[in-house]
Amino acid sequence: MPRMRAPFGRPSGFRLTASRATGRRGVASRAAALAALVVLVASLAAPAVAAESVRRTWTAGIGGGLKGTAKLTAYVSRTGLLSLDLKGLQPSTIYPVIVYRGTCASPTLVTRLPGFRTDAAGGIVKRSPLTTTMLNAIWRYGRTGAIALKVGSGSLGRCGALRYPVATRVAIPALAIDLPVVRPPNAYPLCNVAMYIKELSQPREAGVTYLYAHARKGMFLPLLERSKINNGASLLGMTVRVWTSDDVLSAYQIIRVRRHVTTLDGIFGITSEQLWLQTSEGPNGTREKLIIIARRLGSLTSDHASAHPTPHPIICS
Repeated sequence: MPRMRAPFGRPSGFRLTASRATGRRGVASRAAALAALVVLVASLAAPAVAAESVRRTWTAGIGGGLKGTAKLTAYVSRTGLLSLDLKGLQPSTIYPVIVYRGTCASPTLVTRLPGFRTDAAGGIVKRSPLTTTMLNAIWRYGRTGAIALKVGSGSLGRCGALRYPVATRVAIPALAIDLPVVRPPNAYPLCNVAMYIKELSQPREAGVTYLYAHARKGMFLPLLERSKINNGASLLGMTVRVWTSDDVLSAYQIIRVRRHVTTLDGIFGITSEQLWLQTSEGPNGTREKLIIIARRLGSLTSDHASAHPTPHPIICS
């Protein structure tokens, strides 16, 4: 099992094994329907450099009769920013800001953030820097678990879950690959879906977005088969599409094929935006993995249905 080190502490272990075996027939390609869309995405060229400095942005809609949102932005530099744009609070009142782990109904304190005083109309628009200490505490739980943000206390307290976009679908039209992407189970990887490593990045975030699936028919088997021919030269330049839960489609271009990989040491130290696709090179228990690396060409808004295919995972036999 690969060893990984996180910039904000060491995460728990992973199950990255993806075995090769016979399976169900592959899903039909939707390349024709999406061809025009990928041309437009590719025309966007390279992503903006400024976006590469953002490690993650969590957003919370604060309920309880309030209007507006609160955002936590974490940067690669290990600092961050709290952005508040709220209305409907008590006028000229001081409000504390707290991040919790768990849900608003059952919270546990993570860290206190800079508070604020509302204006005479009960509103606040403010940007407050966050320290490395604050971000370390948030990452400790927010990397893989549920966190929430609360403004105010007692009867004035209002809370909202902090969420961020995650990968929901991956497709490589040239290989007839089109899979829903799901959060991985704490067990052997599922079949008929791809999964992401939750401790790593998501699309459009700095760092590595890591999607993996079994080398079976209807999954990532075509990647393995192509990799065995001239070290996967035919894969270079192919387009990979990844949808996220916020209804955004990102197009990537394959730039590197890595065969027989046995360790992922240092992956958390990568700050450039990359997409890695992984599958196994042999039967269950085989250590060597195939990793395909791609760079993002651009992103655009997608319709909700395309970004949210219904997954039908099964326990692999």
